[in-house]
Amino acid sequence: MIIIPGTKKGNPGGGFALDKVANSPGINDPVRTYQNSTVNDDQIWEALTTEAGRQAVGAQMAVPIRTELDYVGVQRKFLEIDVLAQGQIARYDKDISVPSYVVAKRGKVREWIVEGEYVEPNTWEIFSPASIRLSQIQQRRFNILDRAQEKIRIQTQIQEDDQFLSLLNTASAGNLVNNPNTSGTSGCDKNFLNDLSSVIMDHDLPCYGFLMRFSSYKDIRSWSTTELDPVTMREILQTGLYGSIWGIDIIVSRRVPSGTVYGLAEPRFVGVMPIRTEMILMPNDKPEEALIGYIGYEEIGQTIVNANGVAKGTFTG
Repeated sequence: MIIIPGTKKGNPGGGFALDKVANSPGINDPVRTYQNSTVNDDQIWEALTTEAGRQAVGAQMAVPIRTELDYVGVQRKFLEIDVLAQGQIARYDKDISVPSYVVAKRGKVREWIVEGEYVEPNTWEIFSPASIRLSQIQQRRFNILDRAQEKIRIQTQIQEDDQFLSLLNTASAGNLVNNPNTSGTSGCDKNFLNDLSSVIMDHDLPCYGFLMRFSSYKDIRSWSTTELDPVTMREILQTGLYGSIWGIDIIVSRRVPSGTVYGLAEPRFVGVMPIRTEMILMPNDKPEEALIGYIGYEEIGQTIVNANGVAKGTFTG
């Protein structure tokens, strides 16, 4: 539901004049309270014909995106979130005996820091564009603005997760002496997961979660009554879900390669995600193509401060 600041419920005919949109108090304020009024599809069309109205629509789209990113993004489940103040340097203490890893500047290889008392990860930008053809606003039977914001959310999360998975690979490959890779030949069975979690626990760290693809998770759902108690089996048959094992959460993402499972310690023992700019929306119109466009933008960083909190396992079968 799209809400335009400065409108009132109960307008005759359910519409409003364009000059009221342009002259409404607070129309250019993206954080103005907007719960008091709503508009229908015709009013959305009218709002998009003015710069002020388009800014208001963009502000409304930004709110649910920010909320969903906080709870849906997979990589944010494994890293501590640090929102940076303007001009603040992202600097975090590290254990002198454990290597740390950061995502380097775009186009450069990832970096790892072996010596030193702290690590300073770079922050980098994510752009997620989405465009809406003007004719589609009236033709579609669904809320096309909701679809656009969903597209921005998905693009942003995929980019975040891909960088995080690449960082996990770098950290696990550079720390094989402390955390050797776990291998299995019988699929994603209990022995394989048990061995993977023990790699982290050998460093007196709690294993917080397993990150895997659904093709790995399906092996867990096929465990028989000899591996699971009847109550758990009944829960899996009814819901298709098995949320944790030995108190370790099982988290699924389609971005994880097949046959690969990552074990991670609690976020406070793994790394930090500095956020310099949280998700915002910027106009990106193409009038010559009759497109109303927005670009999702954020500036974030990722660093693994303690490589001993990351273990990688691969299996066949």
